[in-house]
Amino acid sequence: MQEDPSSEAGERLAKRVAAQLHCSRREAEQLVAQGAVTVDGEAATQPQQRVRPEQHVAVAPGARPQAMAPATLLVHKPAGLDWEAPGFWARLQRDAHDALHGRPAVPGLFMGQRCVAPLGPQESGLLVFSQVPGVARRLLDDAPLVEHEFSVELGAAVAPDQLARLRPARASISRQTEELTGLRVVLHGPEPGQIAALCQRAGLAPILALRRLRIGRLSMAGLAPGHWRCLRTQERF
Repeated sequence: MQEDPSSEAGERLAKRVAAQLHCSRREAEQLVAQGAVTVDGEAATQPQQRVRPEQHVAVAPGARPQAMAPATLLVHKPAGLDWEAPGFWARLQRDAHDALHGRPAVPGLFMGQRCVAPLGPQESGLLVFSQVPGVARRLLDDAPLVEHEFSVELGAAVAPDQLARLRPARASISRQTEELTGLRVVLHGPEPGQIAALCQRAGLAPILALRRLRIGRLSMAGLAPGHWRCLRTQERF
C-alpha cells in the first residue's frame, strides 16, 4: 500500500498541542485561534499546519482554551485586489479606531471566514466576510431583500434614452449629480457581472470603475481603501 505523502511532513499542530497539554483536539485548536501557540518561535496561524518532530511547539504561559465568538469583517477593497488570491489579508490594514477598540486580530478572527458579498477583482468598495451564520443567511439566502448601492463611472456621457433602457424592474438607476458619465445604481441581491451586462445592453461606454457604497443599511463611510474592520454589535445589514 502506498504511504500517505502528508505523513512525511509531520503531524497536525493541533494534535501535537493536545498531546503536550493533555487536552482535547478542539481545545488545542482554540489555543491556536487565540494566538497562544508558536512553532520554532513563530506565531502559528492554522491548527492543521504540519509540524515535524524536531520542531519546537510552545503555548503561552497561562493561556486557557476558550471558544471565540464568530465575527464579521468589513473590507474597503481597492480595484485590482482579488479577495480569492493568496495573501489577501496581508495586503490590507486594520482601521486604526477598530484596532484600538475592537477585537484583537488573533488567527481565529480570520479562520473560516466566508465571503458573503463578493466583488470582482477590478471592482472596489464594500466587501463582507463572516463566520456568523445569520449574516450569511441575510446576505446570501435573503439576497433578493437586500439593497446594494453602487457608483459606476463610464467612459462617456449617458444619454437620456440610454438611461431609460437601463432601468429594469429590480433596479434604481440615476445619473450622479453634475457627472454625466457617472451612475448611481441600486439593486436587490445583484449577481456578479449584472451591472456590466445592463450597461452593455443599453449601449453605454465601457465601465471604467465600479464601486459598492452600501449593503442594506450599512455603508463603508469612514473606512479607507485597503482597510478592514469588525462589524460592530449595533450594526445591521
